Amino acid sequence: MADGSNNQVSKDHYRRTVTNGPSPFLVQTEIHYRPEGKEDWRMGETQNIGRSGVLFNVSELLAVNMALELMFPLPTQIGSEAGAMVLCRGRIARTILPPASDQLGAMAADFSDYRLQPASREKTLEDA
Repeated sequence: MADGSNNQVSKDHYRRTVTNGPSPFLVQTEIHYRPEGKEDWRMGETQNIGRSGVLFNVSELLAVNMALELMFPLPTQIGSEAGAMVLCRGRIARTILPPASDQLGAMAADFSDYRLQPASREKTLEDA
C-alpha cells in the first residue's frame, strides 16, 4: 500500500511470516530415519534443521506424507546439551530428486513431536 499511511508491511516481516519464523540452522550431521513401524534405521546427512523440521540428503527417497521416525545429535547451535540426541516423529513434506543418478536426493520432514535423550556418561559409540 503506497497511500502514504503506515500500513505498509516490510519485506523482512513478510519473509518471517511466510517462512514461519526464523531461518533454519545450516547444520551437517548424521541423521537416522525409518518409516514408522519399521525396524531398520536408514542413514542420511542433514542440510539444515529448524524448529518445525529438517532437510536431509538420502540415497533413497520416501513417499510424500509418509510417517517416519528420526534421530540425530542435538547441534550445539540449537541447544547446549552436548551429546544429547533428538528423537522425533514426523512426515515427509517434500522430496527433491537428485540432479544426477550418481548423486543424493533430499527429503524435507516436518516434526509432529520430539524429545531429547540426554547423553549417557556410561554409553559409548560402540554400544549404540
